[in-house]
Order: sequence, then C-alpha cells, then structure tokens
Amino acid sequence: MSLVRYIELMPKVETFLQLEGAFARNSLLHIAEQNDIPFTLKHYKQWTALVDKPDYNRLDDLIQTTAQWIQTPDDLARLVYELGVALAKQNIRYAEVGVSPALYVEQGFTFEQFLNAINDGRSRAERAWKVGMRWVLNIRRTQVRTSEDVLRWVSSAAAKRGGVVGLGVAGREIGPEEDIVERTFRTAQKKGIGRAPQIETLSSAEEAAQVIDVFGPDRLLVGTKLAQAPEAMRLLADAQIPVSVCMPRAVHLNQIANISAFPLRKMYDDGLAVSLSSGLANLYHTSLNAEYKAAAEIHDFSAREIESMVLNGVRGTLLPDDEKATMTADFKRQFAQIRAELGIADD
Repeated sequence: MSLVRYIELMPKVETFLQLEGAFARNSLLHIAEQNDIPFTLKHYKQWTALVDKPDYNRLDDLIQTTAQWIQTPDDLARLVYELGVALAKQNIRYAEVGVSPALYVEQGFTFEQFLNAINDGRSRAERAWKVGMRWVLNIRRTQVRTSEDVLRWVSSAAAKRGGVVGLGVAGREIGPEEDIVERTFRTAQKKGIGRAPQIETLSSAEEAAQVIDVFGPDRLLVGTKLAQAPEAMRLLADAQIPVSVCMPRAVHLNQIANISAFPLRKMYDDGLAVSLSSGLANLYHTSLNAEYKAAAEIHDFSAREIESMVLNGVRGTLLPDDEKATMTADFKRQFAQIRAELGIADD
C-alpha cells in the first residue's frame, strides 16, 4: 500500500500523452452540445458511445470526428486547461503533449489561432496548478500529406515562442506513405528540431539502425515487438535513446492479451532507458499513475526502479540539458523526502 501511495505522491513527467485522446469526456460532450453537433452530425449518439467504449480499430476516425466538435479557440483552451488540472492531480510536474494541428486547421483555425488557444489553456493551468506543459506537433499518419505544413509550423518563430519543443508522428504505421514521414523527419533533423516519433513496429537491429539514421530520435514510443529483438534494444541503449511505452495501447491493439504480458521487465533489465506513458489516456481508460501502479503491482517494480523510470522520462524530454539536470536533482530530493515520510526503505 505504501508503494502505491508513493507513486501517487511522487513527481513525474509525461512524454507521450496525446491531447486528442486525453480530452475530459464530459467537457467534450458539453462543447459538442454548445456547438449544435447533436443536430448536425449524423449518428452522433453512436459517436458519443464510442467515446465511452472505443472501437480500437477505429481510433483515427474517432479522433478526427471528435476534433470537429471543437469549433472555437475557447473550446480548445478549456480542454487544455482541464488537462492541466488532471495532470497536476497526479503530481505530473511536466508534460510534453502531442497535438495534431492539422485537425484544427481543417476546422478553419489558423495555425496562430490554434497555438494561441492551446497556450491560453496552458498558461492558466500553469498559473493555477503549477504544472508545466509544452507541445510536440504531430503528423498524423492518416494525414501524411500535411507533413510539410506541420514541419513549417514547428519551425516557425511563433512555435518557438509558443512552447513547441518538437515534432512527432502519431497513429499506426501505414506502409508506403511512411516515406513521406521519414523525409520530413530527415529535414527536421537537419534543422535541429526535437524529434519524438512513435515507431511501434520496430522489431530488428536493422530497423533500429534505420530509425536512428532516418529519424535521429531524441526519444521513441515503442511497442512490444522491440523486446523480441535483443540486438535492437542494445542499439537503442548504446545510442542512449530514451524510450517510452504505453501498456494499454498494446492491449487494445491486440498486440498482447493483458498488461501482465507486456515485456516491461525485459526492456528494463536489458538496459533500455524506459519510461511509461498513458498515451490516449481517456480513450484507453488509464492515467500515468495507473501505469506506474501496474508496473509495481503486476510487474513487481520496486520504488527505486520506478524512480529510475521516472528519471528516464526526464531524460527523454526535449528540454535543454541544464533544465533536465535541474529537474532531475529536484525530483531526487523529493523522492527521498516522500520515501522517508512513508517509511519506504532507502535501498
């Protein structure tokens, strides 16, 4: 019980949370009603049922549809603020949130309106709840033709002023059009833009070498297949590339039968700098605290090992090195203090 309580109290970072899967359900439906979506969207009730109980084979459709319910900057700012509140309640001190700007530009937002809206919500959450949020602009694999637009936005002066720290890619790998994503990341690498892709099909040393070369990742979100390729894990460990995993995603996409089948222990013991993420948190019905509790209760991670994963998350942020060092030292002080208060052995 004390370890579960420790997880709740300890400071944490979240590096692969996706905004479009983390909207508060009641607020999203309230916004939809304010914008008359029940009267303009065919099969609205079926879509709202999918918000509660997703068909995980239709996640991209669900995300694209619910994004259309957000029609004003105030809508978006409200949802971001509420996300910040939810993060603060888990003692998540800093989050790099993936967000897909093309979804909102398709709605009629300019990029500047979109950026101002998410930063309105961010700044209110930071002031009220002392939680830091920054943005990773995602290319959605269902919208790869917007890759050049996303690269242009992430490279802009407005993005640098507006808390954008890097480029990501979200969604399932889709074959030939991955070439477009790869070219975009090569350009981002040349420009020195932070890079945080999802590469969940990574399953061999050859693929790992290609990912390192093409994407030049500052961190990766990986899937279960990586654990079946020791040489690939060794390459990532030797290259000191932090990796994040989202265990419920692997379950919901039928990669594994249940959380206990996730190869978290193997990844950790084989030297990967692994941390946990809640991904599409509300659609996966999880939270970062729940993920670390699962590591403790299901995968038998100790307090020290959980601390190590949290610090791997800090390493995987796209912050400057001096800010990472400051956050690491601060977290270590807080870990020691909370362990002492809860009587957890300092082993």
